[in-house]
Amino acid sequence: MELGTFGAILKYAIDAEDAATNFYAKLSEKADGESKALLSGMSGASKKSKQTLERIRRMEMQEMILEAITGLDTVNYECEYEAGGDLKEGVKNAVAIENAAAKFYADAAVKLGFLGNTKNVLIKMGKEREERSKKLQAFL
Repeated sequence: MELGTFGAILKYAIDAEDAATNFYAKLSEKADGESKALLSGMSGASKKSKQTLERIRRMEMQEMILEAITGLDTVNYECEYEAGGDLKEGVKNAVAIENAAAKFYADAAVKLGFLGNTKNVLIKMGKEREERSKKLQAFL
């Protein structure tokens, strides 16, 4: 699906963060020790990111941003939010989720470059997702 407006981009990101919150909460139930703490922390981080995105949407929508955006399609960021049969399979899915999210946030930041604050937040979220991917890969 083409994400052709500011609102569509933010809605997609908010929905993805919500899915990630639930995914990591379920996956953390399969883990223990350090991995459980990491996965629970990622669930909380995704919840916080969702709240940040909702705040940005409220603030920027007041400006009535109607500029058309091209080149962002959800097919480029699709991933499975499935905890899998075991922890290792779930962590592999988590790495794919983090990589897709990092790519989405980097691409969205470029497309929304005309909104300085939004661009900066998206860049930061993308970098955080790259770091999360690296941490998860250590468990594979």
